[in-house]
Amino acid sequence: MEYIIIMPAYNEEAFIKQAIATVAQQTLLPRRLIIVNDGSSDATPDIIRQQMEIYPWIRLVNNEKKEKRASGSKVVRAFYLGYNNINEDYDFLVKLDADLSLPTDYFERVSSMFKADPKLGIAGGTIVIERNGKWVYENFSDVDHVKGAFKSYRKACFQDIKGLRTSIGWDTADELLARYHGWSIEVDPTLSIKHFRELGAETGSIKIRIKVGNGMYRLRYGFLITLISAIKAGYLNKPYILTGLGVMWGWLESWLKRDAFIITKEEGNFIRSFRKERMLEKLGIKK
Repeated sequence: MEYIIIMPAYNEEAFIKQAIATVAQQTLLPRRLIIVNDGSSDATPDIIRQQMEIYPWIRLVNNEKKEKRASGSKVVRAFYLGYNNINEDYDFLVKLDADLSLPTDYFERVSSMFKADPKLGIAGGTIVIERNGKWVYENFSDVDHVKGAFKSYRKACFQDIKGLRTSIGWDTADELLARYHGWSIEVDPTLSIKHFRELGAETGSIKIRIKVGNGMYRLRYGFLITLISAIKAGYLNKPYILTGLGVMWGWLESWLKRDAFIITKEEGNFIRSFRKERMLEKLGIKK
């Protein structure tokens, strides 16, 4: 299957060459790697141009706006700068971060996943990070969730969900909306993607959790589902308790400001029903 990668990059001089190399080493190469230099102030664009002389399938798109590194809307805006520069046809579309290393057969196996299941809409592997000399799972979200750092979308699914939402919570909204439209999600746990920078390293883990709470409000999770999610986050993730409080504060902050929802009421009804069902399943309770 043919695929195109969009890689937003902001001040990635420490990682961008490795990120390009991990694509170049793939057993199934992309039709195009579109790298969006998202206002970098370091050597990132120079490194990209050097690599373009080696790999003709790289395309550089420059965004000269100087925005600080942030999760959510900024990265989606950068993604769309790349998306709007696609001139080739493709079977699936990839959003890939610039601080990762992939197994050499990663996209060949993702392609096989899509070919094996015509209703598979979003696919990917699992993320690991180095701690104390060992590569371990980066425990930030459920293992059956394809992380926003490396999402592959079947073209028809991406069109059905009307693309990515320019908001915090975009990488949860896409999967929930894909399910709403009848698509399935698959994570292959044997495909380990190495992450070289701790999630939240620039913005702080508590700030990230507050943004997660913001996203839950915008996804119409409601108070109860958000509370349960916050308790789980506070129990499983350091700093314990504070992470859960951060999630709840984010939801309340958005509720007080009446932030705009990023999905419709009908989609929200589906999402709450789906989340409740998943929670009951994890507790061993069937409806």
